[in-house]
Amino acid sequence: MIATERDISQIPTISADRADAFFTVSAIMAGAFLLWALVDLVWKRSPILTLCLVGSVLCNLNEPIWDALGKLRFHEGNHIAWTQFPDFAQPVHYPYWAMFVYTGFGGVACYVFYKAFASRSWTVFAYAIVGQAVMNIILEGFVITSAYDYYGEQPWRIGTDFPLWWVPVNYGEMLGGFLLCIAIRKWGVVRGALTAIPLVPCTFSAWQLWAGWPTYATINMDINGAWRDVAALSGVLIAVGSAYLMGKVLLDPPATAAPAPAQQPERETVPA
Repeated sequence: MIATERDISQIPTISADRADAFFTVSAIMAGAFLLWALVDLVWKRSPILTLCLVGSVLCNLNEPIWDALGKLRFHEGNHIAWTQFPDFAQPVHYPYWAMFVYTGFGGVACYVFYKAFASRSWTVFAYAIVGQAVMNIILEGFVITSAYDYYGEQPWRIGTDFPLWWVPVNYGEMLGGFLLCIAIRKWGVVRGALTAIPLVPCTFSAWQLWAGWPTYATINMDINGAWRDVAALSGVLIAVGSAYLMGKVLLDPPATAAPAPAQQPERETVPA
């Protein structure tokens, strides 16, 4: 396990051309997801993805909380949407491209996990889990990493600037898909899909603390780095154990009721 310290004293800067590229490409990606949702809405009469995308907008309001706890900072030069925690020595300057990325990382991810649970297949569920891990590592380790960085001592910074302890902590939409599947099974598509609007941001936020609180605590403590590795490992165990339990609830075949014991025929009383 490797923990590398990054200097907090000076925030790096990206060029104007790169900031423009991040804004443009992420906006196009968000537009593609919106088009997908509209196709589902008009041709398939399914509002689920559309409502998941609406909920993803709200994820952006709680993302800066985890940026502050997890020691993430956006580089100077990004096109800033708003500033959060203005009283901090380094406030969180939240960029527009991050808002666009959450259409996929929040809304589409919740929809994909919903479909995985609805499939009642452990194989499909496993593909969804592995797919998110690969996407997360590629996206944050290689694609958008030049627009922000993680400072301080971060466990499992292996190969890129992206600390891998974030991977299990970023599975909030697995919980969102789980609860959305239960809601739609219980109330139907029309009413159940409406729960996607609060579920997408709430489960994202809840899972960050559910699986991430040990690491958030230890990277903000003056302790030996080995304890940060232990905390990061606990996040993996929490995520894996939770995924297994959710799978057992929705993916295992329903238990069949035990057959009632055969009723013994009553004896006839034969007169002597």
